[in-house]
Amino acid sequence: MSDPRQHEKYEQYEGGSPQAERLVFAELAERIVRVQRVNQDKGRLPGPERAFHAKASLGVDNARLRFHPDLPLGLREGYAQPGAEYRALVRLSNASGIPRPDAVPDLRGIAVRVVVSDDERHDLLMTNAPVSHAANAREFVDFAEVMAGAGSTAAIAWRLLVRLPRVVGRPTAARMRRTLNQTVARKVASLAEERYWSRAPILWGDAGPVRYLLRPGPSGPPAARPDRATRADPGYLRAELARRLRARDVVFELCLQRFADETRTPVEDASVEWPETESPPVAVAVLTIPRQDIDSTEALATARRVEQLSFTPWRTTETFRPLGNLNRSREAVYGASSARRLGQE
Repeated sequence: MSDPRQHEKYEQYEGGSPQAERLVFAELAERIVRVQRVNQDKGRLPGPERAFHAKASLGVDNARLRFHPDLPLGLREGYAQPGAEYRALVRLSNASGIPRPDAVPDLRGIAVRVVVSDDERHDLLMTNAPVSHAANAREFVDFAEVMAGAGSTAAIAWRLLVRLPRVVGRPTAARMRRTLNQTVARKVASLAEERYWSRAPILWGDAGPVRYLLRPGPSGPPAARPDRATRADPGYLRAELARRLRARDVVFELCLQRFADETRTPVEDASVEWPETESPPVAVAVLTIPRQDIDSTEALATARRVEQLSFTPWRTTETFRPLGNLNRSREAVYGASSARRLGQE
């Protein structure tokens, strides 16, 4: 059995203690709820929406996660056992807190809920960028406040170039823009062909910290680069997924990048990439979204149910505890955001 306090040797708390850090996170949670209100008003939405990842392209509850039969001995922890297979819920989305056309530059995200039993679930959250634009929770909330309600390209540009440096400083703002541009500027042809990273690390029992990487498996011919006509469809990414899933399964391979040391693979700074040369991805499982018609009445009802769920990396066990400042903040921030969205405040 893994040491329940093992995470402490990898983490450093803001303010010097978990108690001091929780006070900081409580204040950040209040600020995120205000961002949520601004995005709701800007999007003219009928009720509270997610603070981020407001627009979904897919929501299914019949995916399967199967661990490889030859799973390395050192990575056999908890539910991760050779040949073990579980039902999974999958939500694919755009990252913005305001639902916008798919052609608008944005990050893309995937949330996977692995259903181990009635009492055990594991939420795996990833985006199609290997690092976060924010090194920690303070930077993340500062950025969210600056960008809250920005709907047009001109508004986004002005906030990134003018307002953001005033709030976080010019060097940090430049780093954030550079990180986002590397992913956001790229035209996405298919969400089934993207790679997704956890960006912040997760404890993997006695194996120590890891970062998740979900990379596309064999899911049919590559999607054509979206032309102007395709991108005129505000939901072209969902339409592409619908066509693909009518013909075949969509498959991803779950990989782990393992912690090397604090210099090459830092735990507390989510803005630093874990290079594959220093931390080669180890394939551990296959995620399969089965062939189906996501436009059917039954599938649309399932998607609506998935939309009512709240995903958080803290829905897991102590063996797979989220690590680092950004992840620790999510316990408070996601809870406050979800409570408002689901009418619990």
